[in-house]
Amino acid sequence: MKLTMIGAGGWGTAMVSLLAGKNPDVWLYCRNPDTAARLRETRENTAYLPGCRIPAAVRITSDLEEAVRGAACCILCTPSMAAEETAASIAPYLEKGAVVVSASKGLASHGGLRLSQVIGEKLAGITDRIVALSGPNHAEEVGRGLPAASVAASSVSSAVALVQDIYMGPAFRVYRSDDIIGVEYGGALKNIMALACGVLDGLGLGDNSRAALMTRGLVEMTRFGTHFGARMDTFFGLSGMGDLIATCTSTHSRNHSAGLLLAEGKTAKEIVGGTRMVVEGIRTAAIVHEIAAREGIPMPITEEVHQVLTGECTPRESIEHLMNRAKKAETEELFEGAGLRL
Repeated sequence: MKLTMIGAGGWGTAMVSLLAGKNPDVWLYCRNPDTAARLRETRENTAYLPGCRIPAAVRITSDLEEAVRGAACCILCTPSMAAEETAASIAPYLEKGAVVVSASKGLASHGGLRLSQVIGEKLAGITDRIVALSGPNHAEEVGRGLPAASVAASSVSSAVALVQDIYMGPAFRVYRSDDIIGVEYGGALKNIMALACGVLDGLGLGDNSRAALMTRGLVEMTRFGTHFGARMDTFFGLSGMGDLIATCTSTHSRNHSAGLLLAEGKTAKEIVGGTRMVVEGIRTAAIVHEIAAREGIPMPITEEVHQVLTGECTPRESIEHLMNRAKKAETEELFEGAGLRL
């Protein structure tokens, strides 16, 4: 069975190394021909995942048709802003009924649609077997074969079963879910909270403040997701709380690192311009802020992160705003009239 990874960044590289351990026909698509040639020669992605060797059995190509045609499963691992374009580009070559995995964490540029939605639109009539894969999975650790777990979500149970089969092994465990809405929103929104935690850590505000922010951040993530039909319990799983913990506390986290730079006084533009890595939380904060305002969803942490990113407030001013909010009970309704409480 042919498996194809679209995207040769850190996470894509880590996943092909993982998949090749139990699947004999794994392909890695790299858009740049020179980069693809270098990866074939060195078997190491020094730009995004140094120290992780790409197995010799993985076939590396810059020819999209060669990579996609005949694949039973295509895994899309590009920045979230490119998900729609990537799905459209593979459509002419994709096998009918193939499983397509969205392994990126973010939201689409227009309207804040989830990635599975825009992928599904571009692949309509070809396949509806779209799966979101998300969890506390730093590429640096997965690429080294350290134990990790993730969750695969789809409304199509056979597609989820295939993803479990191709991914699961001694160092990587995959759970299944039919709540693709919650899984995708958890993976996207936790990046906003990681930016905020990076700011706190950069200012030296301690473990107590980080724990409080992560806890209230989980409330915001849950409130937002359930507003759009996600299940509350999904946010207490790997794609919600699990990913939140990893991203808010790890030195591997790009979003946490960006928050440290915000605390130093760097602007969002300077941070984005100073790295070749994609800091998804910066894009996601703007998108979620707009949606929350339109839908009337209370998102105080997201609001303050947005104001810091746009230069409307300093990090310390935003912390003061959060600490001086009106008194309230900890258990509050997630959304009016729903009867769910957290």
